[in-house]
Amino acid sequence: MLKSVFSALLSLMLTAPALAQSQGANGAIEGTISDTSGGVLPGVTVTITNIGTNAERAVVTNDKGLYRAPLLPLGTYRVVAELQGFKRFEQSGITLSVGQTAVVNVTLGVGTVSETITVIANSPLLDSARIDIGHTLTDQEVHNLPLVARNPYNFALAQPGVTGIENVEFGVPRLAANGAAMRINYQIDGNTNTEKDRAGLRLLPMSEVMIQEVKVVTTGFAPEFGQTMGMVFNAVTPSGTNTFRGEGGYLFRRNAFSAFPFFFGCGSTTPAANCPARAADAALPATKVDTGTADVGGPVVRNKLFFYTGWEQTRRDLSSGSLVTVSPSIVSQLGLKSQPDAVPNVQTAKFFIAKSDYQVSPSNRATVRWLRFHNDAPYNSGGGINTLERATDFLDAMDSVAGQLVTSIGSSKLNEFRLQYAHRHQQSVADSDSGTGPSVAITGVAGFGAPLSGTGQGNAGFDFKQNISQVIDNFTYIQASHSYKFGFDWQHIYDERTSAPQWLYTFPTTAAYLAAKSGANPVGYSTLTQLTGNLSFNMATNLYSVFVQDDWQIAPALKVLYGVRYDLYKYPAGIGDAPLTQTHSFNTDRNNLGPRVGVAWSIDGQTVLRASTGIMYDQALLGGYEQALQISGSPRAPAYTFNGTSAGAPPFPSSVTTGTLSQQSPWAIDQDFQVAHTWQSNTQLERAFGNDLTASIGVMYAKGSQLPVVTDVNLINPIGTLADGRPIYSTAVSASTRLDPRFNHITQVQSIGDSTFKSTTLQVTKRLARGLTFNVQYSLGKGLDNTPMLTQLTVQSEAGRSDPGNIDRDRGPNPLDIRHSFNGNVLYTSQSHASNPILRGLLTGNQIGVLIQFNSGLPVNIPANRDLNGDGVTPNSDRPLFVDRNSLYLPVRKNADLRYTRSIPVRGSVRGEIIAELKNVFNARQLSGITTSTVVDTLGNPVTAIPSDPYQFPNPSGAEQRKFQLGFKVRF
Repeated sequence: MLKSVFSALLSLMLTAPALAQSQGANGAIEGTISDTSGGVLPGVTVTITNIGTNAERAVVTNDKGLYRAPLLPLGTYRVVAELQGFKRFEQSGITLSVGQTAVVNVTLGVGTVSETITVIANSPLLDSARIDIGHTLTDQEVHNLPLVARNPYNFALAQPGVTGIENVEFGVPRLAANGAAMRINYQIDGNTNTEKDRAGLRLLPMSEVMIQEVKVVTTGFAPEFGQTMGMVFNAVTPSGTNTFRGEGGYLFRRNAFSAFPFFFGCGSTTPAANCPARAADAALPATKVDTGTADVGGPVVRNKLFFYTGWEQTRRDLSSGSLVTVSPSIVSQLGLKSQPDAVPNVQTAKFFIAKSDYQVSPSNRATVRWLRFHNDAPYNSGGGINTLERATDFLDAMDSVAGQLVTSIGSSKLNEFRLQYAHRHQQSVADSDSGTGPSVAITGVAGFGAPLSGTGQGNAGFDFKQNISQVIDNFTYIQASHSYKFGFDWQHIYDERTSAPQWLYTFPTTAAYLAAKSGANPVGYSTLTQLTGNLSFNMATNLYSVFVQDDWQIAPALKVLYGVRYDLYKYPAGIGDAPLTQTHSFNTDRNNLGPRVGVAWSIDGQTVLRASTGIMYDQALLGGYEQALQISGSPRAPAYTFNGTSAGAPPFPSSVTTGTLSQQSPWAIDQDFQVAHTWQSNTQLERAFGNDLTASIGVMYAKGSQLPVVTDVNLINPIGTLADGRPIYSTAVSASTRLDPRFNHITQVQSIGDSTFKSTTLQVTKRLARGLTFNVQYSLGKGLDNTPMLTQLTVQSEAGRSDPGNIDRDRGPNPLDIRHSFNGNVLYTSQSHASNPILRGLLTGNQIGVLIQFNSGLPVNIPANRDLNGDGVTPNSDRPLFVDRNSLYLPVRKNADLRYTRSIPVRGSVRGEIIAELKNVFNARQLSGITTSTVVDTLGNPVTAIPSDPYQFPNPSGAEQRKFQLGFKVRF
């Protein structure tokens, strides 16, 4: 099927009208040409040549002496300017990164064209044409910075204004920008790579063999970029050139290469401060990793047709990251079989890329690529307080095939046509160790029984497919000092989903569970949730975006970019006969108009001031619609919620009696639901120092509105209040306690939240010169919101609202709010000029790459161990009296990663490399998670004082300990 799709894409691209221009996988060169007296020169022919492929673009300066050449493939360029009566000008060494506009101003002296002035220089140090705020990781940085996790998405945390948590394997890191947690528009070559059901998900994992550069933009987006309130993460794939290049490598890690995991074997009742560095009888958990990589690229037909292909396979033991923290005494008390120290999770992941670039004619260039990922991860969902019974095997496969056709029409019009088809299929299946019967959770203590604690990934029976078809058309017209751009983006999303059955009993204490198990008190549980019936469905969604913008060079030192973007999300059809009218059809928000304006002012040759403001709309979060269609309150897939005190509550471990309609708890989407948006404003002053160093200071403010939040809208007439004013609702279902007495709870997605974010960022960057490049930044920021989001809407989920009637009860730091952040990367390659050849050889070719993260800790919530207000949202949604949301912060994060590479010349262009990588070089002990669930009485008062020190909480987990990885590579 992929082969036929691939062929169809190429055929369509080569016959389609050229309609677009975009910088999603390209750069641009522009500038002003004048004579020696300063007068501008119209009619100058400027020829821009890609050194790697010999592809040329010819443009002519307008009456203002301005020339522009957008949509250039990444690479190194030569610029030649010619005009009769003037000396020919030639400058080479201009390297373009993704999204970069290199400003090359030229002065022509009087003479003949046969006379040539040749300049060999780097690209301009300051990108004076750039308005957005962000950073580009170059090819050299992507492939030479430490990456023990093999996950390039972790590189986002080294970028200015980005906070969060890295991922230790190929999953998604938890990222935030502009105070918008997990709002990332993931892209590959400018095409969407964002999974559409929950915030924070990328569709296709990436390997370094698939990436040439990474562009991260956090704010100041041009109108052509959208569907995010946070940031754009664009991975650009490599291309072949006229020179054959390739490499093959092998990386490995063994048990002895790693230090002992932090807090390993520390039980669920032992405070972190009392955990020994290593238990006396504890064995070092398995950390075996084997990674093979290979890639090659070059010409098929010189100057015409090029290819690139790459492959990676990584097999690793992830058990050290899946520690079972339930103490043996609890395991014995619960009557469970003995647990291993860690879940035996051994992952096998495979990557593949095939790409071709074809210079069809001087005016037409086509690109087609295919990406493939497959992941097999047994025992993927166990660990922590969940026993081996809760683990399932996780299978994940993704493909993406895409094409691009770029056409130039004369020197003033540029077009691009892009297509993509992306597919993901993931499923979780029970294994031989999976439990049976109901799933049981004892809040903050243990999770066991069947892997049926929820309906999503990680629960037995879950199956999910998402297909995304995308068409992008844009058109650029350059006239005088204006570069007008018009375009649209259409995405068709088709989902097929089978939710896992759910059958979960939640108990407040071990004693309550044992009493239920013995029959002494079979209804002593906090809640029982159960989902049965037909759990499969499909749906289709269409996302439309159009924009118009003008890149206006008002003067050589002043540029303004302004325009507007419009997004329209056509949600799936509803269920006409569903009991809830909200599910009959879903509202289409038609007011998503986002005006934006930005300016870049070159105050002098060394200083640029950037400023922008505009409205950015959120991505489409389809998880709420999936829930509403699946859990619709109908006999098709009834979802029940019981409190132990509810009338008719079944005794443990019984299942719910079929037909108990009054205890169903469906999902719904508010009929007035609107897409969230933020208003963002930023200013940055950047200054060049010398030839290679820049420093900047920037401030930004973001105000979020209409943020999604999940609310139980069926609760009415509180029967009392807690001491802090929270209403207490009856667990009985009747017309006096429920707005719709046919149901217990109605979980509705509403757009009623808001947020604020303020930050200041200092950044220092040195481009590569004399073997050294670095990018470091410090950010001071504060993000607050009142929208704790559930796992159905985001991968960085929270417990949910604590007061259905007062959203501001949950105002507090967002879950990725890091107040102080000092991050960055350094790359240095040694070069010696010693006269002694042996000494010169030893001192040349040594490369050091460093990634640093020194951040204040993440906020954590302190929940109560029982449902205090009777709203049925458990576990952990209610907090003890007078405890604010996310009020406790984890300790400071201190981490430095190191990569050492020794290059060994072999013959000609062939060289070998020895690679040594270290994660957490100094083995700094770092707390990454704790169990903060607090035992309270029925009034919400803590039974014991709540610690202010996170090390006083039990069940700790740590960030990665020091890990060493050794490798070998051959390049040619």
